[in-house]
Amino acid sequence: MSRYHRIKWRESDEQEVKRVLKNFNAKLKRIKKKNPQNFDYMPKFYDKEQEKFTDKLSVNQFKDFINTRQDLKRELNALKRFSKRGAEEIVILPNTDFNIKTTKWQKTEMNRRISGINRRRKARLEEIENIPMLSRGQELGYKVGDIGMGRAEKVALEPLKATTKRMQQSDLKWKWRSIMSESRLEYFIDSDFRLRENYIKGIKMYYDVENVKDVIEKIESMDISEFLNKFYAEGGTFEISSPKGKSKLKFQEYQSQEELLRSVWLPNK
Repeated sequence: MSRYHRIKWRESDEQEVKRVLKNFNAKLKRIKKKNPQNFDYMPKFYDKEQEKFTDKLSVNQFKDFINTRQDLKRELNALKRFSKRGAEEIVILPNTDFNIKTTKWQKTEMNRRISGINRRRKARLEEIENIPMLSRGQELGYKVGDIGMGRAEKVALEPLKATTKRMQQSDLKWKWRSIMSESRLEYFIDSDFRLRENYIKGIKMYYDVENVKDVIEKIESMDISEFLNKFYAEGGTFEISSPKGKSKLKFQEYQSQEELLRSVWLPNK
């Protein structure tokens, strides 16, 4: 669960991005004019502000996929490859029932990125599975991998494929968006922070916040790797943050759940 150095944008970076995007969008424009029948199969990019996919790529859209300098280099090189002769040729993606069409460039980029994504997924899975299991801070003598992870968590780390048999043409833009997003080196780190944020929201929703304020402060102050290790070591579920809601539990049951929560995150208090 390593952390990379966030990019510090330089003026030269901004200029390079604008130059490469200008060339990329110019080629898309030429294709739309000369081969309109092929334009529907050109890559599409999601614009969060407009909440729709667009026919060209803006600087803001581009930056959505940049966290690190490595991300910047990867995305710039990818866009530059689109300028090569023949990159715009239309091909059919294999192993789909509906003969999905895309550019030779996008097919190659998807496969290129998926290789890196699957390496990181495998490393992530192995890292989590090797975490020693705990119960209220006490080691149980076995690891997360010995009992298995939650179904959703395990599926999220299974090898990714560019296509599925029943995938349709309209699904391709969403698949491309998710592949680009997970290509980011800090994809899992961002996911980890969202997990902690949602976990804390669960505590605030189901517990008397004043009573567990010290627990929340402890979790918020933890290094993200320390939080993740504890989270998965204690079972990797939201059960200890969601005791069915205080209003649905008898006082003694609620007290027991609160003590459990406290024993996990503040074992020495």
